[in-house]
Amino acid sequence: MSSLGSVALLLIMLSLSDGAAALLSLVGARRSRFPAAFHHYPSSSLSTFLQISSNDDNPSGTITSSDESSLRETIERLVSLIGPSSADDNIVKPPPSDPATNPKHVLHPSIVHIIGTGLTPNLLSLPLTTLHLLSKADAVLYDSLGLSHEDICKIVPKNCEVICVGKRGDSQKSWKQSDIDDLILQMAMTQTKSSSVSTDSTTTKPKTILRLKGGDPFLFGRARTEIDTLKSNNIPYTYTPAISSCIAGPHLGGIPLTDPTLNCQSFGVWSGTDAFGRSRGLGNYDDDDASDDSRDWEGLGVDTLVFLMIGRLDKLEALCNLLISRGDKWDGSTFCAVIQNAGGKRSMQVTDDSQDKSKKIQRVWRGTLGSIVPLIRKEDETRTSVSPAVFIVGATCQLDFLSY
Repeated sequence: MSSLGSVALLLIMLSLSDGAAALLSLVGARRSRFPAAFHHYPSSSLSTFLQISSNDDNPSGTITSSDESSLRETIERLVSLIGPSSADDNIVKPPPSDPATNPKHVLHPSIVHIIGTGLTPNLLSLPLTTLHLLSKADAVLYDSLGLSHEDICKIVPKNCEVICVGKRGDSQKSWKQSDIDDLILQMAMTQTKSSSVSTDSTTTKPKTILRLKGGDPFLFGRARTEIDTLKSNNIPYTYTPAISSCIAGPHLGGIPLTDPTLNCQSFGVWSGTDAFGRSRGLGNYDDDDASDDSRDWEGLGVDTLVFLMIGRLDKLEALCNLLISRGDKWDGSTFCAVIQNAGGKRSMQVTDDSQDKSKKIQRVWRGTLGSIVPLIRKEDETRTSVSPAVFIVGATCQLDFLSY
């Protein structure tokens, strides 16, 4: 039997157990509202504020303490049956040194796991290794565009600290990267206390800290400063890559980045806004003219262009005008598309359930470089931003794989 078949058989067998049933029920739970960012996971039971779909065994539809325990136990059982977690094999840590010659070089016992969670995931979309780490985490720092606070709270231990450190552009209040670096360091350097029932004493133990990042940690993810902070303090870490929004965003919007029929065989990815908030075409660069070889989109010869962090409409309009002014390959009639909240619900369904209204709605605008911004503004003249958005330019934008 193939390894895939073995895993499938294993899951079928486990589905007969109460633990696996709890896992499927809990991670597929219906979402409920939580407070906005910058909050900690409450110490009280999840059953006071998380709701799941009602069933015969649980008419009230609330998550109980036994459900939480069963979920973590089921993950632990899956890991033990499939094999040991590979997280420990990927730990990055400094080489051992002689304490006599380098007494300050002491490896800190806590560990930080930098984990990409893809575009808009739920628990079922995560690898088992990530679920296992979440079930044992002492602290979780997560982005606003990744895994939701509700999903995280379904799986972490009761005393785990869960903090949103998401950064948002376009003048929205959010964390600075330097503050996130400091918080990760603070979390790693502060050991958690553990009470012993048998000895009635309190001890300290190393922390397991998860830094969840939407998309991929290294593609415009600013993971370097976080890793540099860990390295400079001898704190071991791991990192887990994931699918970036530059690929998943267009594809979830029904637009392929390459297509043999249209002879589109390549694509390139750029940031619409740099680390200092500057954007090409707005006059805040000293080299906005065509002499900037790194932005010579025609000279690179790619068929499809992808831009991230370009949701502000004035930035998007300036970029469109800059592309049009660069030459013959891109002009005002070139196909393009903007995808907002890629991976969210694909249509608004108005119901009496307030939970539906809180979900992000995926919007796709299709047009040309000359028409896309006026098209967006026509719907709402007061709109100034469609962030978070992915902007795609090229012939594949005329395709729509989400509709017949």
